[in-house]
Amino acid sequence: MWLNVEPTTRCNAWCPSCPRNRNGYGLTDFVIEDLDPNRLSQVIKLYSIKNVMMCGNFGDTLAAINIDQQIDIVKDLDKIQIRTNGSLRKPEWYTKLAEKLGDKLEIWFAIDGLEDTHSYYRQGTDYKRIMKNAQSFIGAGGSAVWQFIPFEHNQHQIKDCMRLSQKLGFKRFEFIKDARIGDVNLHYRTGEPLNIKPWSMDKKFNKKYKLSTKVEPNNCMHLSMPSLFLSAAGCLTPCCYMINTPKETVDIKQEFSNNSYRQVCLRSCG
Repeated sequence: MWLNVEPTTRCNAWCPSCPRNRNGYGLTDFVIEDLDPNRLSQVIKLYSIKNVMMCGNFGDTLAAINIDQQIDIVKDLDKIQIRTNGSLRKPEWYTKLAEKLGDKLEIWFAIDGLEDTHSYYRQGTDYKRIMKNAQSFIGAGGSAVWQFIPFEHNQHQIKDCMRLSQKLGFKRFEFIKDARIGDVNLHYRTGEPLNIKPWSMDKKFNKKYKLSTKVEPNNCMHLSMPSLFLSAAGCLTPCCYMINTPKETVDIKQEFSNNSYRQVCLRSCG
C-alpha cells in the first residue's frame, strides 16, 4: 500500500499552472499549513502503509517546517519517494538525508532545463542551489531522479539535460509529458505575461527514445496501485485531486469514469 503525502502547503516557487497561485502572480485562497506528524504516524499504522510518496498539491515537500519530524515517521518504511523543486535546504541537509535513509529513499528533482531556461516556468527557484543540493545528495550515495517538463522554451535542451543527468549520477531522467499549461501565464513579480507554450518536438523524441505522450488512465497512481492521499490538513482521501473528500464517501473508479474529472486529474499530476 502506497500513501501519497502532502507534507505542507508552503512553497518557494511560483509555477504558473500550480493551483496555489493565480497563473503565477499572487496566491489563491488556501490555508498555509504543515501536516501533523502524529496524524501521519496514525495513518501509517492504521492502514499498514509500506511505501510513501511525499509530494502533494499546493506545496513543496521540503518547505514543511516540520519535514525532519515527518521523515523520522516514515524512515522505517520499505520505500520513500520525495518530489521537490530542490532549491530549499542546504547541501549538508541532503548529504545527511542520503546517509540516514540509504537506498530506500529516492528524490525526484524538478529541473526543467539548464540555468537559462529552468526558472522560466519554475519561478522563484534557484538553479545553482538545486544542482548543488542534488550533487550533495548523489555524492552521499543518494538515489536521484531528474524530472523534466518539456516546453517550447526548453525543448532544445533535452539532450543536454539528459547528458548532464548521466554525468552527475542521476539514476533516471523522467519526462512529465502532460504539461500543465494554462491559457494565462504571468511573471511572479511583475504580473507581466509569460510566453509558455507546449513542446513541439514530441514526435521526434517519441520515435528516437520510444517515448509516449499518450495519457492513459493508469497514469494516476491511485488507480494503478493500492494507494491513498493524505493532505496537509490531515484529511485522508482516495486521490490527490479530492483533497477534502474523505475516502469513505467516494468511489474513485466511478468518479474517474467522468471525462472532465479524468482530464483535470491527469493535468494536475507532476
